[in-house]
Amino acid sequence: MMQQLVKPSEYAKMHGLSRQSVYAKIKRGTLPSRKIDGRYYVIVATDIESEVDNSATNEKIEHVSLIDEYREILKAKDETIDILKASIEDLKEANAQITQTLQEEITLLKQAFHEMKVIYQRDYQLTHNTTETPEEEVTETPHAEMEPEPPKAEQQPKEKEKNQKEKKRVKEKKKSKGSEEECWIPLGDLIQRQQYNYNKAKQVVKRFKKAYKKGDKRIKKQNGIYYISCYDFYEDILD
Repeated sequence: MMQQLVKPSEYAKMHGLSRQSVYAKIKRGTLPSRKIDGRYYVIVATDIESEVDNSATNEKIEHVSLIDEYREILKAKDETIDILKASIEDLKEANAQITQTLQEEITLLKQAFHEMKVIYQRDYQLTHNTTETPEEEVTETPHAEMEPEPPKAEQQPKEKEKNQKEKKRVKEKKKSKGSEEECWIPLGDLIQRQQYNYNKAKQVVKRFKKAYKKGDKRIKKQNGIYYISCYDFYEDILD
């Protein structure tokens, strides 16, 4: 126990008394007091244990308050994690749908290239068969039958010259035949035939331009127009 000197006015406020009643108790001796320099002071006992207990109680209250705040923070964190998990699941589902759509579009493009290849090959074969066969019959067989056999003395130089001309003609024919067998499809024809929308057509053109820049021989550019060979497949570009 410790003692503390308090002014009568302060003691009155602490206990809800009037100053006159406090001075009356001091004069009667019912209230312990001490006179210093002509002034009275009330002696008040201070309970240290009570103050310690009050301090400990306040600290406990503060700890409980902090624990409640931490619990609220953890609860908010768990709610945030749940929301993020749900968002990730939605993104996975959307990604799966986009992948499936792209695979279906690639399959359609493969089928379109196959159909275009069959159509152009058939048209080329029909044109080639109707133009090449009559020319060979007219130029070779009648001339060989109607030309009289030259004398033996003149036969060797003329025969040599004839063989040279024949070799030259066969060589030029093979060369022209090789150029005729090339078959190129304008990329725009494929897009127009398949009736692609703007986004699909843009995607197809972008991929073929990229392949052309890398030196793909199946694609050529002439007068600002891209062409693709009708004898090749393009799965590696479309996949």
